[in-house]
Amino acid sequence: MNGMEAAASTYSLVDSVNLRISEQSHDTIVAGDFYSDTAIVWSGSRGSANGANAGDFFLRLPVNIEVSGSNNITLNIEDIFGDNTFTWQRLEVLEDQNRRVGGAFEVDMPVLIRVSDSRQVNINLEDIFGDNSFTWMVGTPSEPDPVAGTADITGGVGGPLRINLSVRIEVVNNSSDVHIDVEDLISDSDFRWDGGTRSGAAFVGGAMDLEVPLTFRVEDSDRVRIDLEDTAGDMTFDWTAGSGQSVGGAIRFEVPTSFHIVNSREVNIDFEDQGSDNILNWSVEGRQENAPEINSSVAAHSPTTFHVSNSQGVVINSEDFFGDNRFVWSGPFDTDAKSGLTGAVSASASTEFRVETSDNVNIDAEDVYGDNVFAWNPRSAGQTTELPESVHDIVGQVTREVSDSERVTIEFANLNQGNQYLWGPAPE
Repeated sequence: MNGMEAAASTYSLVDSVNLRISEQSHDTIVAGDFYSDTAIVWSGSRGSANGANAGDFFLRLPVNIEVSGSNNITLNIEDIFGDNTFTWQRLEVLEDQNRRVGGAFEVDMPVLIRVSDSRQVNINLEDIFGDNSFTWMVGTPSEPDPVAGTADITGGVGGPLRINLSVRIEVVNNSSDVHIDVEDLISDSDFRWDGGTRSGAAFVGGAMDLEVPLTFRVEDSDRVRIDLEDTAGDMTFDWTAGSGQSVGGAIRFEVPTSFHIVNSREVNIDFEDQGSDNILNWSVEGRQENAPEINSSVAAHSPTTFHVSNSQGVVINSEDFFGDNRFVWSGPFDTDAKSGLTGAVSASASTEFRVETSDNVNIDAEDVYGDNVFAWNPRSAGQTTELPESVHDIVGQVTREVSDSERVTIEFANLNQGNQYLWGPAPE
């Protein structure tokens, strides 16, 4: 661990997790809690020295799990970076442009799981980056600071957030009887930026960039099962301030997914939730003479590729590549703010099925980009109206190519359906 930096409110970890098992047999390996169960609180008071940062968080932690030339191996891994709590509080002590709640947040965790030339391998993996809590706040829950509520948080609430979690799962080179079960890669974490109900924040929210490319590859292998749930999902993001000049920021989701099955037999992949079930809320709770601007755009890129070549007995069940997310911007917005939402949401969602020289293939795919909710200025459930099509720009297509193959079933549902784009309250 390249532990704590000199700045009192910055967390930085640069390290790696490498589990390599080679030429082993009849063994059960249990690992986990590499960087977990940590609670850190940064607290400032008006009598303390001013800091130079406002809650920066940097994590660079590649994860490599490789099994080669082994037989009858079980690998159980839980919590690589999980169950941690980070709290930055009373950050009103910071000065001038540094006076903000929340700084840069960066997570870079490329994950590789590879099984080569091995038999009877079971890998159970849970919570690579999960169940963590991040809170940036003015005051403390037990002792509200009477001054903090009116602090001039000139730097705003929030900062740039970037998460890069590329995941690659490979079973190759004459492997057989392999089962890989993965749950919660980067999931179930909470992020909260709270500038106080009376603070004069310059803005609420910052740019967000989430990259979670996922690749499955099975080649020259037999009897392989891969179960994966929640690549990047079930996360909650809340930005709150009393007032602000603008709300939101540019948001980008990059969630490409690909399945490659080559020269293999009896392969079963069950996949759910690539980048789904996340909740994002931006709230301005105060009232001010000039309503804040809505400075929000959401761009999602979720192409999906299924490629099966020279294989038999392949079953792929997949659901929710980018769906069931909730984006809510609430505050004292003028009705005129709706005009600034043209093109606020854009998505590129395409799906390609390619089956070559294969037999007995069943692919079932559902929800590439669907069932998301985008709501601006809602007062309560039911008090919203649908926004015009100019708000969202969605492109994508489905292509199917089947050649020299028999008994191939491809079922596909919902490339872009069930999404809602809402404005509230409803007109009287």
